Amino acid sequence: MKKLIAILMILAMLTSVCGITASAEEKSGESARDDLVIYSALEPETLDVSVSVSTAILFRNLYTTLYRLNYNNQLVPELAESYSVNEDFTEYSFVIRDDFFFSDGTPITVEDVKFTFDRCIELGIEYYDVIDKIETPDDKTVVITLKDPNNGFMAYITSEHMSVMSKAAIESGMDVENCPTITSGAYYVENWDKENHRIYLKGNPYFMGTGPSIENVTICYKIDDTIYEAMQNGTIDYATNISYDAEEIPYLRVIDGIDIIPYDNCSWNFISLNQERSYFADVNVRRAIASAIDVDYIISSSLYGQGTPAPLLITGAISGYLPGFNDSPYDVKKAKEYMAESEYPDGFSMTLEISDDSGSVVADCVKTLLKEINIDVEVIKEDGNLLVNNALSGNYDATFLSYSMYSGHISHAIPLFIDGDLHLSRGNDTEIGELMQRSLAVDDEERDELLTEAYSMMRDQWPYIGLYWITVYDAKVSGLQLSEPVASEKYILSNMYWE
Repeated sequence: MKKLIAILMILAMLTSVCGITASAEEKSGESARDDLVIYSALEPETLDVSVSVSTAILFRNLYTTLYRLNYNNQLVPELAESYSVNEDFTEYSFVIRDDFFFSDGTPITVEDVKFTFDRCIELGIEYYDVIDKIETPDDKTVVITLKDPNNGFMAYITSEHMSVMSKAAIESGMDVENCPTITSGAYYVENWDKENHRIYLKGNPYFMGTGPSIENVTICYKIDDTIYEAMQNGTIDYATNISYDAEEIPYLRVIDGIDIIPYDNCSWNFISLNQERSYFADVNVRRAIASAIDVDYIISSSLYGQGTPAPLLITGAISGYLPGFNDSPYDVKKAKEYMAESEYPDGFSMTLEISDDSGSVVADCVKTLLKEINIDVEVIKEDGNLLVNNALSGNYDATFLSYSMYSGHISHAIPLFIDGDLHLSRGNDTEIGELMQRSLAVDDEERDELLTEAYSMMRDQWPYIGLYWITVYDAKVSGLQLSEPVASEKYILSNMYWE
């Protein structure tokens, strides 16, 4: 269930080591502020490892990973200086650097890596489901053996949920849930004032040898003013993950001294068709629906143009992306031809379940578009949890859902296409999942061949009707600079400096 409703993007945007450690003085040539106030509506329930998006954001700033993805979706070494993998992609070996330190000055070791990963396996964190065992053959090497071949495991390794924690600190009783004072990343927690909804961070002086440019950070989860008022009066310096339809957006666009930063979140919005219904079992009906859906119209009408079309869930932000498959199939004439060839040439009635007001606007667009091919849509608004439960149990006709590609890798989409709880289409499209699964155990050339076949089948069979990725925004005061562009729905404090 969490996979369907969590909005989590697992792509980090840090840049090279030199790029993120240059001091503010080096960048500006003079002394600069060493404090920062951030506003986020996503207050975490815990600061320990979790699958929630709010905890993930804090984890990226508190802890380091073996490797990370930069804003161009490229692998960059972090705690590990190199890695290797065996021929069948079941064993990944990492050589650990000896110049990384926790915030108390103690070195980060292979034993910390093994301890962290073993702990997360015991806690049942889903990122670790693929791991069979972790070994440390010497004081520089960590070997991770997987249960099954997976040539996309490095995308998992870059996730903030696979960050490295201090074995000594946790075993000695550090309050990892509320106030982790010994961390491996750019910051540690000085205090979490839950009553006032604020977390106070201090820079790790040992991070990358010099510590982050900004030493003191306050994260506010509640503010009295609107975002644009708070930024104008100096209450906050940075606001993150602002919805495309928030009332602040028009004001933030025009206020001098405030920069607004658009980017797509990492959640695929789509319509799932239950193929246990006779009309959706007809492939020509599904083809007709896909061809009748004008995604550009939906984005412009319901999202104010703030979204990226995604007929398939395979976009450039996903490892496993191949160009040429994500073009819209919109063609009303072709849609009518498909309906004429189907078992329902005169159309039929269907229900479409949605969960929120923004879904209502999208559903109204879908209803209008499908009327062109004589499909009458009744929109039913459900509680979000009930909608997800209906989808998982098959107790639905069609439903509007969001699916988070939390690993940043195509392997995360496989459950949608194989028999199991997340095979929402309940159709005979399992060959797609089998092709995707096989693609994890081969070299790049064969992988692309298998994925080409899988994506072609997706576009031919249309078990799911993809719509879009939503654009969201960050906003910052103009004096605050970023070493690299924002590339995902998370703020990276070590990427920020005052000019």
